[in-house]
Amino acid sequence: MAPKRKDAAGKTHDRSMPTLSLSQLCSEAADHVARARFALFDESYDADRALLHLDEAIFCLKRILAQGRSTSGSGARSGLRSA
Repeated sequence: MAPKRKDAAGKTHDRSMPTLSLSQLCSEAADHVARARFALFDESYDADRALLHLDEAIFCLKRILAQGRSTSGSGARSGLRSA
């Protein structure tokens, strides 16, 4: 059984989610970073909520990396490079 994780909205994610496109993953990661910034700079200053959103953004970036590695491992040229 694939591990599950809880996102910033409290929903549980199954790690065997459908594969999203690179642009969709980037957009999702950017959205979570924006929400984290809002949580920190809003009147409520919710650091816990901000950390959850940052965790979700990191999770999106890890999915992008995993897609790049799986693509490069199958013989196709990957557009992702490491620094």
